[in-house]
Amino acid sequence: MTERLIVGIDGGNSKTDVVLATSSGALLGWLRTTGSNPQGIGLAATNRLIRTALDALLASARRPGTELSVLSLCMAGIDTPRDAEAVRGALRLRGERRIARRIATRNDSEAGLRVATEDGVGIALVGGAGVNAIGVNERGVDARFAALGDISGDFGGGGGIAVAGIGAAVRAEERRGPRTRLGKAILASTGHRSLRELLDAILDGTFDQAQIGALAAVVLAQSERGDDVARAIERRMIEHAVAFATAAQIRAPIRRRPVPIVLIGGTLNAPFPGYQRRLRAALRASLPPIDVRPLRTAPALGALLYALDAAEPRLPRRRSAEADLRAAFRRARPRSA
Repeated sequence: MTERLIVGIDGGNSKTDVVLATSSGALLGWLRTTGSNPQGIGLAATNRLIRTALDALLASARRPGTELSVLSLCMAGIDTPRDAEAVRGALRLRGERRIARRIATRNDSEAGLRVATEDGVGIALVGGAGVNAIGVNERGVDARFAALGDISGDFGGGGGIAVAGIGAAVRAEERRGPRTRLGKAILASTGHRSLRELLDAILDGTFDQAQIGALAAVVLAQSERGDDVARAIERRMIEHAVAFATAAQIRAPIRRRPVPIVLIGGTLNAPFPGYQRRLRAALRASLPPIDVRPLRTAPALGALLYALDAAEPRLPRRRSAEADLRAAFRRARPRSA
């Protein structure tokens, strides 16, 4: 029987992980490249990025031109059925080589849920550059969210927390808001001499969105040190995370106890003990018994496991292959494109 090749892709705003394996559980390659969110770079650029990465992986595995059995995409920007169909259409452009016999598309939040659970049942909370969540219950019913930022009422991503911190610092300096140490901490982190200088750098684009998002850690660090203004921003973030989780449980009730709650992203998993205690206490106060699981493994494994689920219908073989892939991922590291 011909060897079946599967690919899992975890596509985000800043980076994309592309993983190639066999359906029998052999990991053949892992490539990391730039962001692939089609809402940010466009469908044509997403298509080119994915095809280039796949060609590189197939060549390094000495299988150039081999058609994939299943390509599983877990990608930021796939938030609705329309988004999913648009991405699949971009990868099936007339005149281009067929990329895979089957293309499956999901939001990037689902990849982490599959990694942290055996069957993808649970609630995933995403807090990285932005926020999102998904709940999937035992019957396959899911709860999804718009996750479009301010326009859909979201708060809690790195960018939002950082902007809230900068704004609080400016208001304090201008005597429009309460005193806070955020201004000094932000300036120490960025190297700017004044908040006005920082604002000018943001406006002229020399201080970009990625740099702004990194300031979320400064805000959470000041909250950890007892700054009241920073603590209020943290509290707002936690309230939004709890709202996502409780809404997911209401809309797609999970019966198993405890309910798996997977925390995905650097903002939700920020390494501040007090913040982590407060987040968990708030989740426990609003939900049935829960099992909080910070995601420690690259979400790309989840995308690959979804591809394995589709490619290998026989449960014993699928479980054996999954065990091999999980073990391989513990040892593997991505190479840069």
